[in-house]
Amino acid sequence: MRKITPLMIVICVLLSLLSHPISAQGTLGTADDLKVTDDEIAAAKTALGNSVVGILACTLETEYHSAVANGAAAQLEKFGLKGEVFDSQVKADRQISAIESFVARGAKVLVICEFDPKAVDKALKDAAAAGVQIIQFAGRNAADIGGITISVEDADLGYAAGEYAGQLITKELGGKAKVAILDFPDLPNVVTRADNIEKALKKEAPDATIVGRFLGGTPDNGLKSMENALQKTPDINVIVSINDAGALGAVKALEGAGKKPGDVIVVGIDAEKQAKENILKGYFFRGTVDTSPDITGVMVAEAAVKVLAKSKIPQNIAVPVTLVTKESLEKEMAAATPGATMAATMAATAAK
Repeated sequence: MRKITPLMIVICVLLSLLSHPISAQGTLGTADDLKVTDDEIAAAKTALGNSVVGILACTLETEYHSAVANGAAAQLEKFGLKGEVFDSQVKADRQISAIESFVARGAKVLVICEFDPKAVDKALKDAAAAGVQIIQFAGRNAADIGGITISVEDADLGYAAGEYAGQLITKELGGKAKVAILDFPDLPNVVTRADNIEKALKKEAPDATIVGRFLGGTPDNGLKSMENALQKTPDINVIVSINDAGALGAVKALEGAGKKPGDVIVVGIDAEKQAKENILKGYFFRGTVDTSPDITGVMVAEAAVKVLAKSKIPQNIAVPVTLVTKESLEKEMAAATPGATMAATMAATAAK
């Protein structure tokens, strides 16, 4: 197993931020546009033959990227098609070599997460010129060479987070709050996310005060930014972050400042495991927005079937976003383990 260094962690977090770009021009398609028929699956099998669908992940070190890549391969297998996952390990030369290798082996479709579009652009163009269909997840760059793109929209992510935070402020804080927004201004797509957090929050809670937008994106940034922010404005009681990683760092700052979970509302984006655990425990986090990697993986596989079957689909397709709260997580757990939930309910009833 490769040793995970602090630099790799930072790169993986930034890849998570880059995985939800600004929308391309034109009308976006939806998941409904990708539903496949038995005839299309049969046609795709014939077109693929003994070849594979090459799936090039930016990295397999993050929950998001590994879930999309492995989910796509699993769904292709359900369709009776072979998908092969390649871990680019955040290295452009590895990704370029993999593109060339898949093409040389006769791959008809390449699914790719581009973390360095400038570096891999020529290799992708050459693949497209050779007749390979390109499907990009976590980005829109491939649309420029005729590829299909499937991605969550930053505006949707930010709006969902800001809207929920605003609703909590109105419901629980009487509409008034001191709000800190964790941003990442170096990435334009993330600024779009933060802009929409602010837009939705102001709509839902117009009397709330936004004390500032602070550098987030990584746990270290979130920690340092909130330590400084709390020194200047110790009564901050709402934090909305462009991702969960920055928000988790902010929670450490809250702990260091002696804040209790009931003192501050935290809402993030990405639905990372730790964020969901904190939501269930009621530990600062009240909500996060799911970037839907599992759904994205299925959509990617369906798009591969569509292009192999030569069916017409939109060039740019939006992935739906989902708000995650304690209530939604509890419902999900109940649906997954109905027997255990029923037993717990019966035991609670008997104890009364």
